[in-house]
Amino acid sequence: MTEPPTADTAGTSSGVELPITLEGFQRLHADAYFDYAYACLGDAHLAQKVVSEAFLELADCFDEILTYPQPAATAWAAMRHLVEAERELKDRLDERVAFSVALRLEWEPWLDDLDAVTTGIDGLEAGMALGEAIKGLSAAKFDVIVLRFVVGLKVAGAAQAMGTDEGTVKSLTTQARTRLEAQLRSRRLLRPGTTTKDQE
Repeated sequence: MTEPPTADTAGTSSGVELPITLEGFQRLHADAYFDYAYACLGDAHLAQKVVSEAFLELADCFDEILTYPQPAATAWAAMRHLVEAERELKDRLDERVAFSVALRLEWEPWLDDLDAVTTGIDGLEAGMALGEAIKGLSAAKFDVIVLRFVVGLKVAGAAQAMGTDEGTVKSLTTQARTRLEAQLRSRRLLRPGTTTKDQE
């Protein structure tokens, strides 16, 4: 699998100057925002467009956002809203997850228990089922799973991107995985045994 493209963090696609306070915030968060958008949309140009648009929207009210109790969480919500709007038109997460599972790169060791041999279902089909299950998660659980297991961020990185604390990320990860494992087991895509929990 080729490496995913990287974000252009130098500025927005329209070349608009961002406030100095937002420039620092952009340098800190742009890569995670882009990786999340790319994982959800499967299109690097569209992902860059969405992230650029998000920072342009934030530019109009960022000084006010900085007075909020959790400015990073507010910014994350604005960005993911734009991603969600694009997902409705161009939903590619299931294919991205499917190929990741098929190639056994991004989901180890969590999906060690995928049992393609005994169920007669190949890795690609299992990956498609997983992608569908992920899309059914609530917003915060969806974000945590994409950031941690598709983008590859650790707990600290996911917490920073979402503007929340590490304990919340760990809790959301556990809740999301419990739901996904139950769904996959009900479709006989996971063995009955327990999976190894990754809380790093």
